[in-house]
Order: sequence, then structure tokens, then C-alpha cells
Amino acid sequence: MKVGLVGTGLMGQTHAQGWAQRPGVLSAVYGTSDSAPRFAQHFGLLPCASYAELLEQVDIVDICTPTPSHAEYAVQAAHAGKHVICEKPLALTLAEVDRVLQAALATGTRLFVAHVLRFFPQYRAAWQQVQAGAIGVPRILRLSRVSAPPSAGSWLLDETRSGGVPLDLIIHDLDFARWIAGDVQSVYALDTRQAGRVMVQATLTHLGGAISLVEGGWAAPPGVFRTSLDIAGTTGVIEWTSDAPPPLKTHGLPGSGGITEGASLPALSAADPYAAELWHAYDAIQTEQPFLIEAQDARAALALGLAVQRSLQSGQPVPMNT
Repeated sequence: MKVGLVGTGLMGQTHAQGWAQRPGVLSAVYGTSDSAPRFAQHFGLLPCASYAELLEQVDIVDICTPTPSHAEYAVQAAHAGKHVICEKPLALTLAEVDRVLQAALATGTRLFVAHVLRFFPQYRAAWQQVQAGAIGVPRILRLSRVSAPPSAGSWLLDETRSGGVPLDLIIHDLDFARWIAGDVQSVYALDTRQAGRVMVQATLTHLGGAISLVEGGWAAPPGVFRTSLDIAGTTGVIEWTSDAPPPLKTHGLPGSGGITEGASLPALSAADPYAAELWHAYDAIQTEQPFLIEAQDARAALALGLAVQRSLQSGQPVPMNT
């Protein structure tokens, strides 16, 4: 199956590097920025003058554009009979998500939303340990994700387009909390803003009785991206922080050779989780196997992010009734 990429920004570049692990699978690209021709040449891709031209060339569409355009690109791809891989969040509203889900259902196409945290080895290992009963029943989760603010002029700084910290950053941890501790009953959140930096603290009360404490923000110095997890269960604790020294170091890995724009990304090991999620989706589509994260999981993560937004606006806990 041939893959076509939509979008040539930071995430488009990141995905193109992941697809390059199997040369020839990623075959075409469509982008609206001035850098699109240079991007196509750099990765050896067919540059498409329109989205319709891209859809004619490929079997799978990988959407890496700004969030407001995700749903429309995904719906058009589904109606063209193409499978879809889409960066998170799938949309900014549940109504838009449902429009994409209905298009995929009606056309029999597959939809994978790239919630990459499930493919980071530390988070995947923690989930596997919980599933194996290593710490008993999870009771308290502490999850943190803090990066430098997006670069000046980035579309991410327009929260009406990106959803801000709740939908663009901590949605990773909201999805992970639900993956570990199950569905959520209510959400309460507060934020702090100063000099262009923002931190959000959210408390999730899970139906099973666990509590998740999620904090994240665009508040770190330039070049800094820190994450951590702490899962306390009835018989033990799992913890990890990106500040811890790695047990194995590699040196001399080739650089991307590209230009970084917009938001920052966490440091990646030789086992690239972005490549892992893409090839997982590709192989699952090809073999008709389930995804590690299904579309309804992505919808639930967005619902949590929207609940965080509503709680920030009202100053009150928000029940999860969607």
C-alpha cells in the first residue's frame, strides 16, 4: 500500500522520517506552504498540486496539518476509499469527530488517530506492568508534561485553532490516564498564566475510584521538554521521569537535516515511537488487525480535553456525560 502525506511542518517532517524506515511506502506529499517543493525533494516524494491529486496516488492518507483541517481532510479521504492516519487531536469538537467516524463507517475505511504516547516505551511498559497486575489496582496517577512554548507566530499559540494546552499537549496524558485507570466520572482543572507561559493542572476522578493528577504546560525554558509518570497501586508503584539518566546511550545518530518550527518534541531514542505508531497502523490496516488505540479512544481523549477546557472556564468540576 502507498502512503500520501498531507502537511510539511514539524509533524509532517517527523512522520516522513518514520516512514523512511521502509523506503518506497511513503510516495507522495501535498502541502500548502512554500516549503512543500523542498520537502518533497528532500524525502524523494511526488509533489502533488492538490489534495485530489494526492488521493489518486495513494491507499492511505497521513494527515499532519493544523488541527482545524483534520476532519475535512479525513472525510474527503474516506469518501475516496482511502484509509486515514491522522495526528491528534482528530478535531476540535466531538461533532466533527463524529462526522469523521461516520464517514469511515459508511465507506468501510480504517481510521487511526496518532496518540503517540502509547508507543513511547516507558509508557507502554508501564501499561503492560499494570495489565500484568504488578502493582495491584491503580489508585493514584501523577502525570506531568512540560515544554517550552511554541515558537512566536506558530498557529499553536492561537488556542481557537489548537485547543491550547488541554487539546494539544496534555491530551496525551489524559488518554494515558484513561488507558491505565479506565473511564472518567468528572474533571476539575485550574490554570496559571504569566508572560506568555501557561500551566494547567487537572484532576480526573475515574469511575473505578482511581484519581489522576495531570499537569502540563508551555512554561519551560527554550529547548526543554520534560515528562514523568507515577502510578501508585494497591501493592506497588511504577515511576519514571525523562530527567533520569538512560540505562543505554547512543551517540552519533544522524540528524533530521530539517527545520524545526512550531512546538517542540521530546527527545527520541533510537527506537522512534513516531515510526512505531505509523508502522503499527500500516501493518494493522494491511492485516485487518485492531489498532492499539481505536477511534473511540481518541474521541474519549478529546472529550476529556474539552472537559478540562470547560472546567477552566467555569472554575467548577465537569461531569463526563458524553
